[in-house]
Amino acid sequence: MKKIILIRDFFPLRLIQAHLKYNFFGLIYWMLLFLIVSDSFGYAFGVPFLFFSPEYLGKVSYLSFLFLGFSIGGFTMAFNVYSYTKIGPRFPFLIVVSTPFFRFCINNALIPIIFIIFYLGKMSAFQSSEELASRYQIFIYCLSFISGFLIFIALSILYFFPLRRNRDQNDDEEESSQNPVSSVTIKGAKWYNYFRSESKRPIYYIGKKFRIYKSRSIQHLDQDLIEQIYGQNRINAFIFEAITLISFLGMGFFRNYTFFEMPAAVSVVTLLTIISMLFSALMSWFHRWAYPIIIGTIITMSYLSTITPLFKYTSFAFGLDYTKAKRTAYTVEDIATNSKDSNNIESSKIAIYGMLQNWKEEQHIKKPKLVILNTSGGGSRSALWTLVVLSNCDNELKNKLSSRLQLIAGASGGMVGASYYRELVLREKLNLIENRNAKSYRANISKDLLNKLSFSASTSDLLMRYKKFDYNGHSYTQERGSAFETHLHQNLNDFLEHPLGYYFPFEQNGKIPLMIFSPTIINDGRRLLISSHSLSYIISKRNGNTAFENIDYQTFFQKNEPNSIRFSSVLRANASFPFIMPMITLPTKPEIQLMDAGIRDNYGGKVTVEYLFALSDWIKKNTSGVIILETRDTKRILNDESYNDISLMDKITLPFGNMITNFTRTQDFDQEQLMKLCSKSFDFPVDVVTFNLREHSKDRISLSWHLTKREKKKIQKAFYSKENQLMLSKLKALLLNN
Repeated sequence: MKKIILIRDFFPLRLIQAHLKYNFFGLIYWMLLFLIVSDSFGYAFGVPFLFFSPEYLGKVSYLSFLFLGFSIGGFTMAFNVYSYTKIGPRFPFLIVVSTPFFRFCINNALIPIIFIIFYLGKMSAFQSSEELASRYQIFIYCLSFISGFLIFIALSILYFFPLRRNRDQNDDEEESSQNPVSSVTIKGAKWYNYFRSESKRPIYYIGKKFRIYKSRSIQHLDQDLIEQIYGQNRINAFIFEAITLISFLGMGFFRNYTFFEMPAAVSVVTLLTIISMLFSALMSWFHRWAYPIIIGTIITMSYLSTITPLFKYTSFAFGLDYTKAKRTAYTVEDIATNSKDSNNIESSKIAIYGMLQNWKEEQHIKKPKLVILNTSGGGSRSALWTLVVLSNCDNELKNKLSSRLQLIAGASGGMVGASYYRELVLREKLNLIENRNAKSYRANISKDLLNKLSFSASTSDLLMRYKKFDYNGHSYTQERGSAFETHLHQNLNDFLEHPLGYYFPFEQNGKIPLMIFSPTIINDGRRLLISSHSLSYIISKRNGNTAFENIDYQTFFQKNEPNSIRFSSVLRANASFPFIMPMITLPTKPEIQLMDAGIRDNYGGKVTVEYLFALSDWIKKNTSGVIILETRDTKRILNDESYNDISLMDKITLPFGNMITNFTRTQDFDQEQLMKLCSKSFDFPVDVVTFNLREHSKDRISLSWHLTKREKKKIQKAFYSKENQLMLSKLKALLLNN
């Protein structure tokens, strides 16, 4: 019978089979990377774009791809190390191979090679179509990625070579080279015995000079010697993993240095590598006991976090006093007492009426239109979109929009963009800048905010938080929330680097609009209404309201000097998208946690309705009506919206996915109905003008704190769509004639 190599006995394919049987958990990480690169995972949040167009120091360059390739190299070596300790002993012929770990890596390279080819193809197509990169640039990016990958592989192999070379065995390649392909069958044996005696069959592997060799028999070796060799392998693998982990985590010490602001994709891969290595170490030493150890550790950490400061991972609102003496009791009774306090309610009414009167005097007209901005959440896309709409409308209306604007409410990124524009308006009035509508400000608000945040999450936040900084006389732990604020201030040239109370006099005098933030209290689902002014007039008990849905930040935390809170911490509390940024803890007993306002009110509609109800009498007497200006990152009903038939898998997943995918849509339905019912109760006209960023389902712009060049251009151009220009005409008609 002809001498051939069965595909089944080719070592790279045997390793794939072994992974599926014994190391499926290790394959999950690769599956996740493949899903990301194929645009099947994290699509809406722009995760694939982080890999296709990584930014380093504010731009896409060969360095960003070099670092990404280096991180993929680290991930690959972590996979190889774990695989070698996990399934290597199932191929004992490796112990008689010179430099066995290196040979194992070569034969285990099928998955990494397929991934790299697949990734480079997808990245090149994206760079060509979306970033308009030249062929030369794409070639440099590919070369840089491969170079970074090989650098890490080379550094790792240099460590393993001296520890893995077998001193007592002849090179198997020398012995096998004379006949690298042997017979498929054993003479005289039945053909089916070949498939039964798998352990006795030779294996064909890629060896020296990438030639194919047949494995040698190890039946003459003592079993104790085999176990001793693999025991040493486990120790060396552990040393490698420990060195790599310490190196990755140690980088967190330098996260405040610009050089270490790694691309977000690098942080994602680093996080996967760290998790993989930790799991690998546990499995190597404890085997199946690793699972109960992991579960027990998590339960223990969770319990200790309730009785000690350990493992709390507190994210602070910078500027507030967290000492025990300043902690406010958070109970139903305290919430009710705060909501019913007549002194707070009366004083806040006096203050808001004074603010409104000052605003009216700034208009120089008897009954001006009162404009309210409702801006949606949506990360950087909403921040830039809100700034673009306000800036362009102000240009068209000769700054009449910003002068008539009296209230801003909303969520997440939209409030970041609105805050920045409000600051620009104020600075122009104070003669600190020349032109609030300069293009440089749009460039600032659209800069990356994800790199520093994700790097912090993948290093110091994972296991420990060991760096602190001082603000307003208090010391706080640094974590990814503080990294986000630092990055935001860097991007905006510290324009928003103020305490909340800085804006109090300017809002009170009617120079800038009032802003109301409404982050969700995760403990009970209530909303914390945050402003530099008391909002007791909004939360006061009216019409039999006994649920006390809203809590006034100013009065509830009056002993904590509420206006000393850092303004960027308020923005962060209002934009704490789950898991991307940590929930902010407030100084209460028990502690309450704040999360994104979009969970309860993604468009600011509820705050607006409550504000109008509370002040309806004044608005009726002193204005000619209200204009609600909406800047939405997605149209309520997309122009080409369609639906598909429900599959079997959909029937299983949709009941749960509905809570995630449709929560903003249900808010739309509820608020539309609420506004319809409430407008009938107002004795003044209410007009709604809506500017939509995404009008079609194919208008893909990431819900992220990172935007590509093409996405930034799309946002700029969206203002000039036919529908948005009709809205501009409507806004002009309402304001220019008033």
